[in-house]
Amino acid sequence: MNVNTGFDQVVVFGEVLFDIFPDRSMVIGGAPFNVACHLRGLGLDPLFISRVGNDRLGREVIQHMHSWSMSTKGIQVDKIKSTGIVQVRFDQGEPFYEIQKDVAYDYLHPPDPKECGMLSKRLFYHGTLAARSDISAETLYSMASWKDQQVFCDINLRDPWWNHKLVLDVVSWCSYLKVNLAELDQVAGILGIRHVEIEKKARAIQEKGGLEGLVLTMGDQGAMLFPRETESLYSSASQVDSYQDAVGAGDAFSAVFLLGICRRWSWKKILERALAVAARVCTIQGAIPHDPGFYKSLTRKWEV
Repeated sequence: MNVNTGFDQVVVFGEVLFDIFPDRSMVIGGAPFNVACHLRGLGLDPLFISRVGNDRLGREVIQHMHSWSMSTKGIQVDKIKSTGIVQVRFDQGEPFYEIQKDVAYDYLHPPDPKECGMLSKRLFYHGTLAARSDISAETLYSMASWKDQQVFCDINLRDPWWNHKLVLDVVSWCSYLKVNLAELDQVAGILGIRHVEIEKKARAIQEKGGLEGLVLTMGDQGAMLFPRETESLYSSASQVDSYQDAVGAGDAFSAVFLLGICRRWSWKKILERALAVAARVCTIQGAIPHDPGFYKSLTRKWEV
């Protein structure tokens, strides 16, 4: 798929970990890792920057990436700290997470651009969980300030792993910011925005942050996009058949949004296709499919 994207590469920064479900099954995940896998399944070659332990789970991460033909040049191996894990529980179908502290991805160091194969013009994705530690936060701040890139942040405000300064800084360097309804209220409050109406609140964040676009996801109510100097767009959620869980649906949405930016799709197509893939991910357990062929039926439709 040799498409003139305007970007040489998508760089994905942040955690990789294992979700442990109530039945004790373990599924590889972490929002940035999920996004990187989705991008690969959708036909791109992302560079994933993360850190794992020198342990069985760390080796499983690398093996998984090899099986998906993903570059592992951005993976750092920590000789002391273990690979991250998360305990997942469900309340009325919604996932909640207990995140292990002091793990390998809390010690992410800046990569050497040449050694890891980083290209010149980048679309840079990150979340905020990896910024919970001083070392990884310093690395994120450094990488977010690099030239010749646009930045997409899927903000993740899980207590106690965030603070007001981080939110303000993220908004200052972002080109695109993705929030859910709860995060919309939190970010608006931090920025001093007092609008009650959802659309006015979202537009005010976009304008105050100078964002190229603010993305608002609303679960089964669909999603909205507030682009710079363009009217807002809304798309309803896609129907979900054979629902399993919502783990990773937002990450699938982010990956398609990144793909759409790279391929210069219309905003309307980006929203509709991102929601379609998010719905499809809700039909599997965990965040990513076992088979990269999962994406083929979707991408075939996009090529018509």
